[in-house]
Amino acid sequence: MDYLVNLWNNPDEREIVIVKRRHFEGNRWDRAWKKGPGSRHELFAKYGLKARTFQDPQNLNLKGLIVEVPDMDTWLSVLDSKEGKKAMAEDGLKVETLRILSEFTP
Repeated sequence: MDYLVNLWNNPDEREIVIVKRRHFEGNRWDRAWKKGPGSRHELFAKYGLKARTFQDPQNLNLKGLIVEVPDMDTWLSVLDSKEGKKAMAEDGLKVETLRILSEFTP
């Protein structure tokens, strides 16, 4: 996959990414991210990732994440893995809308 990325290191030496995307059915994504066994939080934790979830209150199919990642290679390997692609498909992600952002200093 082709991702737009610009990362920075926080004081804990973990990189932060902001992810914005649209879904066919936002409620499917909501169920997948509900904390508990089998959740996307559990999947991310397996790779050392920690995520906070967000949504547009005017468009419940527009979702976002702030993700703490150990390094960029780990993040991209999760997205490109069989497990990651399966999760995106199950969650109804419109992959072409996926955007990854981070803070930068102009």
